[in-house]
Amino acid sequence: MLKMYIAVGIGGIVGTVLRYLISLTFTSEHFNSFPWATLIVNITGALLLTFIVFQPYFIRRLSTVNFVALTTGLIGSYTTFSTLMLEFTMLIQHDRWTATIYLMSTIFGGLFASFLGYIIAHKTNKSEAR
Repeated sequence: MLKMYIAVGIGGIVGTVLRYLISLTFTSEHFNSFPWATLIVNITGALLLTFIVFQPYFIRRLSTVNFVALTTGLIGSYTTFSTLMLEFTMLIQHDRWTATIYLMSTIFGGLFASFLGYIIAHKTNKSEAR
């Protein structure tokens, strides 16, 4: 059990650092008016998590510890719901349209990315079976 906690913690460290690096990349005078970094991590996280969960390669090849470290640890810490809600609340005070676009982009972009991850997982699974 301790091994599981350590693996999730290591995955969490990696995911957090990745999210931080993306926020540094998209925090400049060109990107200040819209929370691009959070949108990007939440959409790519939705795609990656769905792909991993529905791709039998990962389920068969990874141990339970590594699977949980990758999904709960890395992707769980990479994506962020609390930052989404904070940024939405801050945006709505200044520009309701931008806030609405941000929230809808995250929700529908995340759904689309998750669906895309599912399709890619199934297509790669079929090509591996050949």
